[in-house]
This record gives sequence, structure tokens and C-alpha cells, in this order.
Amino acid sequence: MAFPLTEEQRKIVDDRGGELLVSAAAGSGKTRVLVERLLDRVTGEGLDITQFLVITYTKAAAAELRGRIAQELSQRLAQNPNDRHLRRQTTLVYQAQISTIHAFCAALLRESGHLLDLDPDFRLCDEGEGAVTTAQVLQDVLEEQYENLQEGDDFALLVDTLAAGRDDSRLEQIVLDVFGRIQSHPDPAQWLFGQKAVWALEGITDAGQTPWGALLLEDAARQGREAERRLERALDLCAQDELLQMNYAPSIQTSLEAAQAFCEAAEGFHWDQTCACLPVPFPAVGRKRKRSEELSPLEESRAAAVTQQVKNLRDTAKDLLAKAAEHFDGDSAQVLSDLREAAPAVRGLMDLVLRFQEAYQAEKARRGVLDFSDLEHFAVKLLVEPSGEPTALAKMWGARFEEVMVDEYQDTNQVQNAIFTAISRGGRTLFEVGDVKQSIYRFRLADPTIFLDKYRRFVPGDEAKEGEPRKRVLSRNFRSRAQVLEGCNDLFRNIMSTQLGELDYTDDQALVPGAEFPESGDYALELNALDLSYLGDQEGEKEDKNRLEARFVARRIRALLEEPLMVKEGDGVRPLRPSDVMILLRSPGVVLHHYIRALGEEGIPWNAEGGEDFFATTEVNVALSILQIVDNPRQDVPLIAALRSPVFGFDADHLAQLRAGTKGDFYSALVQAAQDGDTASEDFLRELEELRFGAGDRTCRQLIWHIYEKTNILGLFGAMPGGEERQNNLLTLYALAGQMEDGGCRSLFQFLLRLERLRDTGAKLTAAGGGGDGDGVSILSIHKSKGLEKPVVLVCGLSRRLNREDLMRPVLFHPVLGVGPKGLDRARMVEYPTLARRAVSRQLEREMMSEEMRLLYVAMTRAKEKLILPLALTEGARALERLAEDARARLSPVALERQQSVGQWILLHALTRPEGEILRTLAGGGTECSAPLGPKWSIRWIEGQGLEESKSRAGRFVPVSREEDREDLTAALTWTYPYAAAVQAPSKLTATQLKGRVLDQEAAQEAQGAPQTAPEPIRRPDFIARREGLTAAQKGTALHLAMQYLPLEGDHSPEAIAEAVAGMVRDGFLTSLQGEAVKPEVLSAFFTSPLGRELAQAKEVHREFKFSLLTPAGDYLPGLEGEEVLLQGVVDCWFVDERGITVLDFKSDRILPGQEEERAQAYAPQLSAYSRALERITGRPVCRKMLWFFATSTPVELPKTENLKK
Repeated sequence: MAFPLTEEQRKIVDDRGGELLVSAAAGSGKTRVLVERLLDRVTGEGLDITQFLVITYTKAAAAELRGRIAQELSQRLAQNPNDRHLRRQTTLVYQAQISTIHAFCAALLRESGHLLDLDPDFRLCDEGEGAVTTAQVLQDVLEEQYENLQEGDDFALLVDTLAAGRDDSRLEQIVLDVFGRIQSHPDPAQWLFGQKAVWALEGITDAGQTPWGALLLEDAARQGREAERRLERALDLCAQDELLQMNYAPSIQTSLEAAQAFCEAAEGFHWDQTCACLPVPFPAVGRKRKRSEELSPLEESRAAAVTQQVKNLRDTAKDLLAKAAEHFDGDSAQVLSDLREAAPAVRGLMDLVLRFQEAYQAEKARRGVLDFSDLEHFAVKLLVEPSGEPTALAKMWGARFEEVMVDEYQDTNQVQNAIFTAISRGGRTLFEVGDVKQSIYRFRLADPTIFLDKYRRFVPGDEAKEGEPRKRVLSRNFRSRAQVLEGCNDLFRNIMSTQLGELDYTDDQALVPGAEFPESGDYALELNALDLSYLGDQEGEKEDKNRLEARFVARRIRALLEEPLMVKEGDGVRPLRPSDVMILLRSPGVVLHHYIRALGEEGIPWNAEGGEDFFATTEVNVALSILQIVDNPRQDVPLIAALRSPVFGFDADHLAQLRAGTKGDFYSALVQAAQDGDTASEDFLRELEELRFGAGDRTCRQLIWHIYEKTNILGLFGAMPGGEERQNNLLTLYALAGQMEDGGCRSLFQFLLRLERLRDTGAKLTAAGGGGDGDGVSILSIHKSKGLEKPVVLVCGLSRRLNREDLMRPVLFHPVLGVGPKGLDRARMVEYPTLARRAVSRQLEREMMSEEMRLLYVAMTRAKEKLILPLALTEGARALERLAEDARARLSPVALERQQSVGQWILLHALTRPEGEILRTLAGGGTECSAPLGPKWSIRWIEGQGLEESKSRAGRFVPVSREEDREDLTAALTWTYPYAAAVQAPSKLTATQLKGRVLDQEAAQEAQGAPQTAPEPIRRPDFIARREGLTAAQKGTALHLAMQYLPLEGDHSPEAIAEAVAGMVRDGFLTSLQGEAVKPEVLSAFFTSPLGRELAQAKEVHREFKFSLLTPAGDYLPGLEGEEVLLQGVVDCWFVDERGITVLDFKSDRILPGQEEERAQAYAPQLSAYSRALERITGRPVCRKMLWFFATSTPVELPKTENLKK
């Protein structure tokens, strides 16, 4: 054996006499125990290895497991070379049934499928072929339904309600979604019939009698009880203060009593009684301010803090009860009426799915193919009677196996579980091992409730009787340091529960350190909170957040490499290497480029998983373009793509010349050019003719390889950056052609048509590899990391919002609750959520959160020595303030459900840790945990502004031997291009670039053909602006707009200006928010000043004056004398009096009195540019350059001698 078994491992190996479920924590050696149990029975009981069925969930895992068993057998045979039984097993191991569930089902069907009239020579269709076939069959079924359509039947109602739209795309999406999801049921047709029965609503008088109403009532009771606890805490706090007792206590007592009545009604599953308790009243609080006794300043401060706490508790309870009441917008009569109105459409949907299933099955039978779900369902038909008992065939197969061993049992579905039970003598010879905390494949129809149900029902192994199902736990972890394991334990004890996580994280589930590590550095679990609140006014801060978090991660890795952090290797330690580090992300695709760039800035090698769409890669597109023109060269798009590719090398100018020379398609242009003596066109046409010659006699696979050889496309793309991945993609295309050839697509036309349909259905293949250095930092999705481990792991993207997109589907689906459709008011054509939809949505949301929690567990348990959790907070301390009220020693599941990201769960726990003092200080609250915790965390608050500056690391230098080489090299390296200033100078300059405002940029954008120097900033949406107010820049814009449209004559009192601003809002010149931001007294102060009166009396006034003119570049860009630049801008105001032109610019800068002169100097270049432009445009001199600062109502005149060539 590789290592001695622990006591808990030995008990699992020796346990006999009934079904055994093993809950094995991460890193606990479950695979080792499975191998040892198998070989213990082989050697101890004289059994052959072929008498065991071992099921894993991937081909790679099956191959690895077979290899480990073979290795262990070899080691034992080396110790006992004369053992004939062992020697026999070394041969039988390669015949043993160690496979995936699908491989086992395929073997079963090939042997016994004739009992179901299945051809034993069936072919498995891949996902791509299946997607194309389902789309075709569904279209045929819909056409048949429309041909037989009758007004008022269920299908007609389905089309009019659930599938409302311009075409059938929504209906097709609904049908395929429901069909795909019911494949996890042992009998999909039975499930569909069962749904029709549920929607009949026979004998239902109260909505609480439906499964959907019962779920919503239970959920409302949970939320109500949480609100009740908060109200009780608030009431207790009121007793500590006289004013609170008088003002708040009566209102809170009333709300508490109403909340209790609401919860009691909901817990009794009485829908109408619950509705009658709503809304829960929250009477206005009292306003008494006088105490019977004066308080000291310190006591006043404490009383104010308690008052705020009571307010927060009351507000939170109010929010919870409001959320609980959202689902109760009608009594039973109304909601049941809505359900009965939607029922015909649901029946129509169930019938349509059933018809589609039958048609799809018939089409597969005609083609002689099966898909993966067919393997499982046909196996169930062979092995399970309609009553649920094993068939005679199942008993025969069960007799072949002494034990059925299932790895990763937490990822089983109902179909697979039925198969395992049938072939294991009703479960008596079933050995299951898994960890429900690592069940992260619900999207693949895995059902963790199967594992959970058994775990809750089975008795502990030491207490089980003979033949009784039992459970055992593997909790000792041999992978990670105590700092990692206890950090995980502390967090998940606080956040994982049956209500959220589907399992209570008790001592049975906790990770127990089982490995020894040398203490040679700082291995504390790190929580790095990045304060990015300075990004708050930028509505497009999401990219910045991801970029800055990636930059922090790269710098933290660089610091660990330079320290260096020492990691265990064998019996010693060594410095950390880049390949020892793993970055984990929920979905790397959209943010991967930030991490690649940040690691590049730090000079750290990396490698990333392939995430790009296979069909979107350049090399595959080039190969497909060549295939298309071999099939038909008169296709302009693929022809030009092939010509422009590295294979043929035509540049854009050459293609333009060819196109300009002739009319017709591009192929005709090539022919004409070849006739006119264009050598490149002639060579291309000759090569294309060679490729097309004999193409009809070759299979598609043969033709692709022929093209690869003739064009050297593998060599061309292999020589490019990422060449190995590019070659792998081309070889994958070749392999795909082989698969489709086996499926009947032998000709080029058939192959291209199949690919086109594949892409039309949205099917995607993942490109090979993601690039980078194989010895670098690994960047993976959490799903891809399962089963892996690294010394240092950084779990990133924790502030990403939880994904609720699946809850937006037209029809929701849950395997137990069924479908959740929307209702449709056909009179007004308005959709509304039915009771079923609300219930299904709520359940799916909770299950989604549970899965996200398990994903976090998987990610954190990948670390062997150091775990780092960076968390980007765009709201800074405000994010902590909102969490403070919920931060308690034992976090409430309801409080966790209110959060929007996984990172907030971690912060809630961190606020309760002793090391979280800095977070509690910033949050202004939180309760420190009194329960014993593991090793200290390292909790840091990091200012994000320091991450803005990017670094470029120094390169490596090599010595130069000869002096003459040194001189030549020095001259070459120090040579500078003499016109570098002109190359880098812009052809267009705005006054903004000198020092100005947004409107100058707008003038530049309006100029015809002017390139846009920067994208327009994303504006804050109205709904956010109403909640958080306008930004400082937006308020400045509002002031400028008001100054542009205010009349110059008449009354300029604050009241008159306020009335004028209101008129601008009515007329659409200002938004309501902008109107609110304009302070009339600020504008009145200008118009009543001497400068304002001069403006009002001027004989000529221009406001928001836009200009564009060519001007000497040397005036603004030193070193460009003799060149010209286009200057553009917008002058706030200029007016003419007897002295000449006065240029006036309004500034909304936040300044204090006395700072005007200093700030004005910063705007001198801008005003000088305005003045010079006006002098050239009008031919009149500018006599004054004036600034008006709204913040202090102060004018500043800039000197006339200002140097224009700043």
C-alpha cells in the first residue's frame, strides 16, 4: 500500500453486509479507499476483479482508476510473486467493468437490446448531430400541429399565451428546454402525464393545497420569522433608552404582533388567512425629544448609536416582510383562477413535448442511432419493472457483480440511480462514495438530493444491523494545511445550512487536518478587500473593477515568488514556482484577458483553459473557407477570406484592385486578372483547380487532409503564436469530419451543410487550449478545477453578481415542482407571473445559491498550502455598512439569501472574526464571534488607487563581447526617428485637452469625418440617478444647460429663475433630475453681479458657440513649428460691448473662497485657445478673458499677456 489506512478508512474497507454510502470530504483519499476496498475483497475473499462493476463519471477518471488498480496489483504481486490469484488479476484488470455509466449502458444494450427490438449495431450520435436532428424534427412536429390547428384547442392556447411572439423560436426554446430537462427522470412520458394531472387542480380550494402555494407559504414563514427576530431585538434595545421606549416601542410592538400572526397563518398553510394578515403594519414612530433626565455627551452618543441600531432593525424587518408579501397579491380564488386559465396552455405544452419525444425517437430509430439519454432510458426499461422492482435481466446482471461501486455519487440523477439500484440486488451490494458539498453539476441534471436523502436516512456504520443501509464519513484531509482547512470550516459552519446549501455543515462534514507541513512562512488564509470606491461615479466601472482585481492578483503572486513562499516537496521545502499557483474564476471567458495582461505586466508566465468558440478561431475559419470554395468557388465571402488568409497572402490593396477591374462575382474578377497577366491570381486559380480535381471522389475527411497537405496550412498556423493550439484546432476539424462521416455525412456538401445547421442551432465546440506557458500560473474555471490541487490558490471574481438569468426563461422547470409558466391577459396582451412560476422561481433561486456555495467550497479546497481571497468592492466601506446589521456569529440563511454575491457571504463571516476589527470599524457595526475559531485569517483593507499605475518589468540583458559590436549596437539602440513628435501628435486638438469640459469633445465628434479619440462615457441610468443622485460632472452639465437657455432680459431673482428652470423641464430642455440639481440662487448671484449685468446689456451675445479651425500646431504642441492642427471647442459664452469681445467661461468646480485665482491658472490655456479662435473667426480683438466660479459666485479675469504657446 502507498500509505497505511486510517481507522475511519479501514472501517470503510472492512464494512460488509449492506448498502454503504461514504461521505468523503475533499482530499480525504476516497479513491484510495475505493481501490483498497476492491483489492481487499479480491485478495481476502478470492474474488476476481471482473466480479465488480466500478462506475465513474468521465472516461479519463475511469482510465486513471484502472491504472491505479493495475499499479497496486503490480506492487502486491512484486511482494508475492508466487500468488497465482494475483497474477490472474493483473490480466483480468483490463477486462474489468471500470467505466462510465454510459459505457456500461451501451454494453448492456448491445448484449440485451434485442429485448427492446434495438439493433445491437447502433451508433451513438454526438451532441452536434443531436442538436441538428432535434431542430429538424421539432419543425416537422410544429408544421403538423399547425396543419391540424383548431381554434380553442390546447395547442392554439399554447401558441397564443406561452409562446407569444413573431415566430416559433420562443416555442421551440420552451419545448427543447423542457424535453432536455425531463431526461433526468426514469420515465419522461410518465412525468409529462403527471404534470397534466397536477395542473387539473381537482379538489383544490385553497392555494396552500397546491405544491406551489405550500412552498411560497413555507418561504414566507421563514422570512417572517426572521423579521420577527429582528423586531424582538429592536424591542429589547428600546428598553435601554427612555426615548426609544416612548417613540419606537409601541410601533415595533404592533408590527411584531402582526408579524407573528402572519407567520402562524403561513405555517398553517392557509393562503387566504395569510393574505388577510397583509400588509403588516408599521405605524409611524413618536417624536418626543425631551427626557426626564439630562444625559452626558458620552451617554448621548451611546443612545444615538442604539437608536440607529433600532432603526436599522426595524427597516430590515420591514423589507423582509415586504419581500415575503410580494407573492400574496391575490386570494385563493384569484390565484387558482389564474392557474386554471394557464392550464390548457400547459396541457398543450406537455402534449407537444410528448409528440416531439415520440417523433424524435422514431427519427433516431430510422437512422439507427442513440443519444446518451437513450442509453440510460433503454437500460432502465430493461432493468426496472413498471412497479419499480428489478427485472429478471437485472437480477441476472446483478448476480454477475459482487459489488457495484459508484464514484462521485453526488452527481447522480434519478435515471442512473434507478440503474444502480436494479443491478445491485435492490441496493444491497451498492457502494457509493462522494461528497455532496462538491456537487456542482446541477446544470447537467445532477441531483444532489439523492445523496442527501440517503445520508439523512442511513444509520451510522457502527450502529447498522446486518443488511441495513449504512453511512460512513471520511473527514481527514491529506491535501492541505490546517490554515486552509480550518479557514474553510470556520466559513462554512457559519454560512452552509439545510436552508441554504442543502446540508448542515456540522462536525461530521468538517475537514480534519491529516497531513504534516513544515512551518516556514506566512500561510494564513488571506482576505484582501480592495477599496475601489473611487470608481463610484463611473457607471462603466465593471471593466475597471475586473482589471484592477487582476492587477492586484498578479502583484500578489509576484510578491509570493520574490519572498519566496516555501512550499512542501517530498520531505523538504522549496521556493514557490509560477506553476504552483492557480487562479480560479467562476467564468473566466469574459475577464480572462485582464488576468493575462496583468500577469504579463509582472513578467509571470501563465496558461489558461481553452474557452474560445472553436468555429470562431481564425485557423478553422480559414480551413472552412477553403472547403467552401472547393465546393463552389463562386462564393464571394469565403473566397475573399481564403485569399486574404496567410495561406494565399493577398493583401487588401491587391483585392481592391481586382474588384475594381471587373463586374460580377469575385471569382470572375480573379479569372479576368489572370487573363490580364496577374501572376498571383493565375497561381491561385491553378492551385484551386488542383484542390477541386477529384474532390468528388474523396470522402470529406480525405479531402480535408488532402487540402492540409497541399496548402501546408498546419505548418503555416503552427509557426504563429499559439501554434500548437492552432494545429490542434485544425486536427479537431479533421476528427470532426471523421465523426460526421461515420454518421453518414461523406460528401463535402453534406459536411458543410451539417456544420451550417450546427452553427445555426447555437452549438459550440471549445477550441483546443487557451495558450500561454505550460509551466506558468494556471487560470481555470472552478468546474474545471475539480479534482485538481495547487500549493497556492487565488479564488477571484467573488464580487460578481449571482447569475439569475435562468430565472428569466419563458417557462421555468423544476424536476419536482414541474413547470412555471407566465400567464397572459389576452385582452391587454400583458404577461404576469402565475403562482406556479413564482414558486418554481423561488425554489430555483435557492438551489442556485446552494450550488454557488458548493462551488465556493470546491474552489477553496483546491489549495494545499495558501489560500487567497481577493474581493473588489466598488462601493468601498458602504458595502460593509449594509452588511453590518446581518453580521452575527451564526449567520441567518435568510440574511445570506438577501446578498447579491458570494463575496458578501465571505464578508459577513469576516465581520464576525476577531481579525475583522478593521472591517467592523469601517462598517460601524457587526458582532464578534464568541465561538472557537481556527487559525487566524489575514484580513487586509487595500486602497485600490495604487493599482491604477501599470508596471512594465525590466527585460533581460546579455553581455556584448567586441567593442565594435558594442558601438554598432549602441548606435542602433540609441537612434531616434527625427519626426517622432509629428508621429505622436494628434491631427486634431480640442480645448478639453488643454483644460476644458465635455462639450468641447462633443464639438469634435460633430465634425464630419473626425475620428473619435475616446468613447463617450456611459451615463448613469435614471433609476440609479434617482436613488443616488447626479454625479458632480452631471450637476455641472445641468448648470451649463440652464445658463444656455435662461433669458438674459427680465427678472433674475431666485424665484423667477426657479420658474424658468421649471419651464425648461416641462419643455424637455432639462430632465427632472437636472432641474432639481440647478440651484436658482447660484444662477441669480451671477445675473445680479456686475459681470452678469454687462452680459444682459450687451449688444451681441453668443452662448455655447462651437468652432473648428486650422491653427499653427506649434502654438500648442512644441516642436511642431510649420505644421497645422485642427482646433475644436465650445465657448460657454462671448459677448460684445464698446470695449470689444469678452470671453466668458462658467466653472462648477468644487473650490473654497480664496482658491479662485489658483484654479483659474489651470484654465488659462483653454481661454487663450478660445480667444485666439474668436479673433480669427470674427476679425475683432478679444479684450477680456473671464471665468465665473459658481461655487463661490466669484469672477476672475485672466491677464491679457497669457502665453498662448503653453
